[in-house]
Amino acid sequence: MPTSTKLETSAIHRVLLDSGADPKLIHPAIEEMRNLSGQNVITAIGGQITELRSETQAQITDVQSEMQAQINDLRSEMQTQINDLRSEMHTQISNLRAEMQAEFTGLRAEMQGQINGLQVQITALRAEMNTLNKVIWPLISLLFIPMLGLLYKILTS
Repeated sequence: MPTSTKLETSAIHRVLLDSGADPKLIHPAIEEMRNLSGQNVITAIGGQITELRSETQAQITDVQSEMQAQINDLRSEMQTQINDLRSEMHTQISNLRAEMQAEFTGLRAEMQGQINGLQVQITALRAEMNTLNKVIWPLISLLFIPMLGLLYKILTS
């Protein structure tokens, strides 16, 4: 605390002089009173600071608790949404698998039908080829004999 340079004119100084106090003790007494009042102010301010600290800490704790509760609520909501989405995706994947399996089964049946139809046609073609072979070879033999005869005539003539 700054001290007054005009101690002699201060009200405390005048009161102490008027009351008959020793003039040598007035200045130290005033300084001691100032120190005591400064200590009282410091103590009061310290108390206020401690109280403010406690209030601030309580508010910080409350805000942290609220934020943690909100974070927990958000986590819970997000987990619920994730679980719902996961369930929905599993359902869609299962439906897609079932659709694809049905399509593959249909295609497989269709292809098997076409293969069976081709096998029937191949069997029919083999039967026709066998029939043609039975007819063509005797015809070729019949034609071959006169050709040999003509060839013999040409060669002998």
